Amino acid sequence: MDRALRVIPGFPETSAPAPAPAPTPIQVKPGDKLLVERAHRSIYDFVGGRYYLMSKALTAAIPHMKLTPTETDVLHHVLGNQESGGILKASHEQIGTELGIGRSEVGKAVRVLSKIGLIWQEGRKQIRVNPRCAYFGASGRQAEAVAEIPDHVPEIVLPQNKVRPPRRRRKLR
Repeated sequence: MDRALRVIPGFPETSAPAPAPAPTPIQVKPGDKLLVERAHRSIYDFVGGRYYLMSKALTAAIPHMKLTPTETDVLHHVLGNQESGGILKASHEQIGTELGIGRSEVGKAVRVLSKIGLIWQEGRKQIRVNPRCAYFGASGRQAEAVAEIPDHVPEIVLPQNKVRPPRRRRKLR
C-alpha cells in the first residue's frame, strides 16, 4: 500500500487530504508535524455511521426465499441491531415489542430463519447472525467466526431463480 509523507510546518489542521507528492527527501525540523496518509483511502458515509457487510448473492436471493413479511422484518431487525461479532442480545419479547408483533410470532420467524441457516439461537436472549451471509465486525475476525459455526447450523442454499416470484396479495375487505 502506498503511503505519502508530508511535512506540515507548525500545527495547522488540513480539512482535505492533499494529493501525494512525488517522493523527495524529507527534512523535519523541531516544531514540524509529520503526517502519514494512506493513498486510495475509501470514505464511507452511511446513515448512522455504522454498517455491516452482507453477501450480494444473499441480498438478491432474499425475495426468492419466500419469507413472510414478519420473517423478513425479524431478519432485518437482527441484522440491523447485531453487536460486533454478529450477536443480538434480546429476547423474543423485546424484538416483538420493537416490531409491534407478538413474542410467539418472533419465535416462529426465528425458527424459519434458523432452518434456512441465516441465524441461530445462541442461548437465552442471544441470536447470532451466520457470518457467511452478513458480518458486523473486523474483517480478520470473520474467518474465525465462520470456523466457529456450530454443526447444527445448516448450509445456506440460495435459490437459483432469476425472476422474482409474484408478490402475495390479500383481498381487502
